[in-house]
Amino acid sequence: MAYTIQKKTFFESIQKAYPIIPTKSSLQILLNFKIIFKPDNLEIIATDLDHSIKIKSPITGDGEHEITVNAKKLFEIVRELHEGELTIDFDENVLIIESGGSFSCKISGADTRDFPPFPEIEDFKQIDISVANLKDMIVKSSFAVSRDEARACLCGVLWLIDKDKTGMISTDGHRLGSSFYSGDFNPEDSISSIVSPKSLLHLVRILEVENKDTSIDISIGEKYIVFSNETMTLCSKLIEGPYPDYEKVIPKNNPKKVHIDRGNLMEAVKRVSVLSNQKTHLVKFVFKENELETVVQNRDIGGEARQVIPVEYEGEEHIIGFNAAYFLEILNIIKTASITLEMNTQISACLIFPSYEKEEDRKSEDLFLIMPLRILEEA
Repeated sequence: MAYTIQKKTFFESIQKAYPIIPTKSSLQILLNFKIIFKPDNLEIIATDLDHSIKIKSPITGDGEHEITVNAKKLFEIVRELHEGELTIDFDENVLIIESGGSFSCKISGADTRDFPPFPEIEDFKQIDISVANLKDMIVKSSFAVSRDEARACLCGVLWLIDKDKTGMISTDGHRLGSSFYSGDFNPEDSISSIVSPKSLLHLVRILEVENKDTSIDISIGEKYIVFSNETMTLCSKLIEGPYPDYEKVIPKNNPKKVHIDRGNLMEAVKRVSVLSNQKTHLVKFVFKENELETVVQNRDIGGEARQVIPVEYEGEEHIIGFNAAYFLEILNIIKTASITLEMNTQISACLIFPSYEKEEDRKSEDLFLIMPLRILEEA
């Protein structure tokens, strides 16, 4: 019952499934792939119980066979093999891989009956959105997901879907990212789901590897969300809510408005932040008439750095401090040549918006928020 498959095809499938494997688990079976061999295709399945993935790829062989094997060892072995055709065979519960007529290895498997079944969702709602827009929303929101497991709902991305609008939002209390697209989404009822960032970010990686704007089917149930196309099915358990009212943290009164070249601002913050405090990464922003001075003073190392760049700003001097790492992360996500900052006081949130030369260039409504840091005398 031998099968043949190209090494490149086999390894690409393994790469897509492998990130779902948990780094450690009390259930040893979760450290394995379940592999289902059929005459014309194979399926590689991985799960950590919250996230499950099934990758399908072409193969040539006879009959059907199932086996579970250690995912890390299979990944490492196949990665090191020469390009070309692999032969895969079995000796009861042992996987045998041969390559180039000179290499062979055996990996003992486990009982497939112990492997968790792939989740099935019922009463689901189908959502139609372009892959490009989906990837864009994920990137612009998921960076701000909280790492505090005590606030489980903030550890996910809130996905809102209405009849004519959809968007993703996340916040960890220090920053916020959101992106909304208009369109004809037509759910029977408005949908509000909290999705795991592990699934969303892995989905982005898979879609980028495929290097094409493929279509993707999205099904949202009461407990699960499923993303699928011809070669991949990714199922993720939804995080229980409710999600906090994020709109309460977005200030409505922001009289201080600044228009800045994004590239100039990134370069200035990168340069001065080299000397910033390693814990706070504090950079002081001093806004004056049509100029911004970025300042770092670090008494711990006796260092100081300043840079002045031109901006469009009118009004009284405004001094505010930001975490440079957080600020640069947002600037890297935004792709427009310039941005707009909206602020009020030294302790109120700063809003960051992409700026478009032409309104028709605006494809989505994006908003980013960053909370300021307290500026002490030494800063």
